[in-house]
Amino acid sequence: MGELPKMAKSNRLYWGSQGLPLPKLNLTQVQKESYDEFLQQDIAKYLQEISPIEDFAGKTWELSFGEHYFEEPKLTPSEAMLKGMTYDIPLRVRVTLVNKITSEETTQDVFLGDIPKMTDRGTFIISGIERAVVNQLVRAPGIFYFGSVESTTGRLLHTGELRPMRGSWLEMTVNKNDTLTGKIDRHRKFYLTTLLRAMGIEDEEEIKALFKDVDTDKDHQYIFATLAKDPNHTKEEALLDLYDKIRPGEPAVLENAKALFFQSFFDPRRYDLDKVGRYKLNKKLGLDIENKSENQVLSKKDIVAAIKYLIGLQNGVGQVDDIDHLSNRRVRRVGELLGTTAFRIGLLRLERSIKEKMSLVKPEESIAPVQLINARPIIATISEFFRRNRLSTILDQTNPLSEIDNLRRLSVMGTGGVTRERASFSMRDINASQYGRICPVRSPEGPNIGLVTYLSLYTRINEYGFLESPYRKVVADKKGMKVTEDVVYLSPDDEQGYYLTHAGVNI
Repeated sequence: MGELPKMAKSNRLYWGSQGLPLPKLNLTQVQKESYDEFLQQDIAKYLQEISPIEDFAGKTWELSFGEHYFEEPKLTPSEAMLKGMTYDIPLRVRVTLVNKITSEETTQDVFLGDIPKMTDRGTFIISGIERAVVNQLVRAPGIFYFGSVESTTGRLLHTGELRPMRGSWLEMTVNKNDTLTGKIDRHRKFYLTTLLRAMGIEDEEEIKALFKDVDTDKDHQYIFATLAKDPNHTKEEALLDLYDKIRPGEPAVLENAKALFFQSFFDPRRYDLDKVGRYKLNKKLGLDIENKSENQVLSKKDIVAAIKYLIGLQNGVGQVDDIDHLSNRRVRRVGELLGTTAFRIGLLRLERSIKEKMSLVKPEESIAPVQLINARPIIATISEFFRRNRLSTILDQTNPLSEIDNLRRLSVMGTGGVTRERASFSMRDINASQYGRICPVRSPEGPNIGLVTYLSLYTRINEYGFLESPYRKVVADKKGMKVTEDVVYLSPDDEQGYYLTHAGVNI
C-alpha cells in the first residue's frame, strides 16, 4: 500500500479581533485544594483544640497530641473498586502521656483511624463505590444588620445579628421607645447597657462617653433612654440578670453567672468566630483586630463597635445587609465539611472516652497512651459522613463532563444549611453578585430550583470561602481607556467600589 499524499499546510486568516488570553482552567481544584488543607492543616488544628486532655479531677494524668502523619495506602483506587473496599490512608499521631504525680512521661505513635484518600479526579472510593462531596453554600459568620418599619409609629427600626461559626447568637434591636435591647440565643430580652456592665463597663458616664460620637440625635437619644430603663448598676447585678434571662427558673449564683457569660462569648472551646467571622467583623465595623486564633472570640471592642454601628444606622449612617448577596454567603468545601461535621465530632467523643479511662487508672499504675486511645469514634463519624450525609453523593458517571459537573455543584441544603420547605424566594432568585461566580441558567427544575447551582468556569474560592470572579484591569493611557492583560480576582465585597462590564464590551 502506497504512502498517503501529504496535505498542504493552509494559512489561516483571522478577521475578528483577537481575544486576550484567559486564566488557567483547573476544574477539580475546588475539591483537591480543600482536602489537602484538611489533611495538612485542619487535622492538626482539631487535635490542638482538645490537647492536652486531663482526667476529670485534673490532678493525675495529662495526654497531649503532637505531630500527625499518614502512612501509604494499602490499595490503589482501581483495586479498592474491584474488591469493594475503601481507598484510605492510616492516620498516626505522636501522643505523650504524663503522670503528674510521678512525673513519668511516655511517648508513642498511635493509630487514629483510616482517613479516605482523594483520587486524582477529586473523588473518593467508599466500599468500592466512587463518591463525590457537593460544596455547600451557607451564610457566613459575622454581623448583619436589617431594617424594618414599625407598624404603629411608621419608623424604620434596625436590628443587628452577630452569628459565630459555633456558639451563642447575639441579637441587638432598637425599640420604638428608643431603648436598645438584646437577646442571647432567642431567650428573653435584656438592655444592651446590661451587657456592657457585665463586661466590666459599669460607670454610667463611661458608657455615655463611649457613644457620644454616634448618639447625636437630640430627639432620639438611645443610650440615655436605655440607661434610664436599665435596673442594673454593677457588674455583679448585670451578670445575675443575664443568667436569669438565659436560664430562667434556675437559682442565680454569681460564680455560675460568670461561668455562663464567659462560655457564651469568650471561651474558645464553646464560641468560635473562625477566621471568616473575624474578617467579616473587622470589615463591617472598621476594626483592626489581628485575625489570629486567639482573637476568634468576642471582645469588648467588638460589642461596643456593633452597638455604635446600630445607633449609626438609626441616624442614617451605614448600610444594611442583603443576606442573599454573595459577600454574606460562603462555600464550605469537602475539607471543611468533613472536618467540622465528622472528624471534630469524633475527636470530642474520643476525648470523653479518654477521660473516662483515665479516671479508672490508679496513679501508681504504669499505662501506655495506646491503652487510652480507641480510634473507633473517629472511624464511625467519618464512615457515617460518607455514607449518610446528603452532601455525599454517588458520582454521576453518565459521561466525563457530568463527573466534573458533580464536583462543581453547589447546594444550600445539608447539615447547617436550609431545607427545601424553609427556603425563601429571594434565596432561590438570581442575585447580581452571582455575576462571574455562579451560573445563572443551570439549576434543576422542580423543588430544588435555585437551591442547587453550579460554579462558573473561571471562579475561584478564596481562603475565607468567598467566591472570587476574574476581571481584566482597565487603565487610562494617552488614547483613552485600555483593557490590560492583568487578571484581578475580586470577592463580592471588594468589587463594590468598581464599575464592571462584560469583557467583550468595546471600550
